[in-house]
Amino acid sequence: MKRLSSSILLAGIALNCLVPAISQVPEVAVPKLPDRVKLDGVLDDAAWSKAAKVGPFVNNDGTAIDDERTFVRIFYTGEALYLGWEMSDRDIEATLVKRDSRFWEEEVVEFFLTTGPLTRYYELQWNPLGGVFDAIIENRLDAQGKSLKFTGDWDYTARGMRSEVKVAGTVSDPSDRDRSWTVEVRIPFADLNTAAPAAGTRWRGNFYRFNRGGNRPAQKQAWSPTRDASFHQPSRFGTIRFLP
Repeated sequence: MKRLSSSILLAGIALNCLVPAISQVPEVAVPKLPDRVKLDGVLDDAAWSKAAKVGPFVNNDGTAIDDERTFVRIFYTGEALYLGWEMSDRDIEATLVKRDSRFWEEEVVEFFLTTGPLTRYYELQWNPLGGVFDAIIENRLDAQGKSLKFTGDWDYTARGMRSEVKVAGTVSDPSDRDRSWTVEVRIPFADLNTAAPAAGTRWRGNFYRFNRGGNRPAQKQAWSPTRDASFHQPSRFGTIRFLP
């Protein structure tokens, strides 16, 4: 076998530093299904039983969670990406409803997604009261792929995105015991400034949850844990692979 020249070897090392190895993060294979979902917050349409499922989430430090679990179902059509969130929750807390509020200070689920470089991605959020957050993030990374500083385009609006929430319990009433909340989401590819992905396409993204309640410290959950105080570590994004 011929030895690689030093210039090629150094170039390869530099590339690996800028683009962390995908094998280090989880992957989900997403099926293409018919667009026959009624958005009502209830995951009882046939498509959800055929969708890919990620979870249960883990703590963002990588340790296991033994209660109040989180799962996400995911599939796509020729027009949109669908997410079905399932969160067990014995004390659901939320007060914010205005779009682009600071939902992460209460309870919320979040989806980060890039169709291109890790330095630019969409941040989408939904809370138990139906509140929605959407932004485009620009994140400056160091040579190892760790975030140095990120800024957001807070004026971005996913105009075609639709979501519905269903709560099994009462929001912000600690006197009773809640059970769960679910979110159904439809994200048109037009809102992501892209066409529908071809079979075999790989995007990078991550799913997160801020879980609060019962006077406990905030629990940070993730599909692919960042092992950092911040969720904004795109080198830890998982791989979303689209099936035919």
